[in-house]
Amino acid sequence: MPSFHTSDDQAIAYSSLGKGPGHLLFLHGWGGAGSGHSWKWLLPHLDLTGLHAVVVDLRGHGKSRGAPTGFTTERFGRDMFELADHLGIEAFVVVGYSMSGRWAQWMACAEPNRVAGQVLVAPAPASDLPLTEEILNGWLAAIGTRSTFAPFANGFVKEPLAPDVIDAYFHDVSTTSPAALTGTFNMCRTGAFDEKLTALRTPTLVLAGTHDPMLSVDYLREAVADRINGARLVELDCGHEIPLERPREAAALIEAFVAGVGGGSGRAALQAAGRIVTSEAEGVR
Repeated sequence: MPSFHTSDDQAIAYSSLGKGPGHLLFLHGWGGAGSGHSWKWLLPHLDLTGLHAVVVDLRGHGKSRGAPTGFTTERFGRDMFELADHLGIEAFVVVGYSMSGRWAQWMACAEPNRVAGQVLVAPAPASDLPLTEEILNGWLAAIGTRSTFAPFANGFVKEPLAPDVIDAYFHDVSTTSPAALTGTFNMCRTGAFDEKLTALRTPTLVLAGTHDPMLSVDYLREAVADRINGARLVELDCGHEIPLERPREAAALIEAFVAGVGGGSGRAALQAAGRIVTSEAEGVR
């Protein structure tokens, strides 16, 4: 798996799929890894005709281990822009899951000319989440062993995950550095920038799980979709782990969104691919 070094000399590992002119950048969730479980079950369903997908291990995760510092939203966003520069990519669609939905929104605010679109999958909002030290300590204790991790992970889904999915997920989270686990958790509860969202004109698709126990459909509509001009929200019959629970449907929605970016056909494609819920900011049509 290739890697590059950031401007603060940290190695970021990534892989590339497809060779088309349309670029997608996939960012994983807490304790995840692009080289591991995070997108493993979704990517085989994604038609990469005309597309180039870049799948990343964020600093401190997967094969990008070892970073002791840099756990800020700005630094994570800069890592991704520097990776795009390294690959010669000027503009791209960012696909951010859970905590990375927050980084994606920051990137779109920071450099809107480079983020052609964003797919926010069960995303953490740009506002601060009410996460406590008690919650963090509970999560860290739960991921300590395979036997304690399984019920923890299954607490975020509608139906229990298959054992091989749990195995792959546990491998990734158990090899993520403590600095990354704590740092990214804290990055979601401080440093709000939601006041910047109203100026965004970046095409945005929000995917929400009907049974998500952490970030409900109503919450994501209010905290994310309604704050971004023209954002669209699609509800899927699952919990929080959308890339693992509904990989085929999520891949179809990503394809439809990418086809519509710049082409004006996004709404019809989304309606064909799944249940579309228009944000209140856009209005019912």
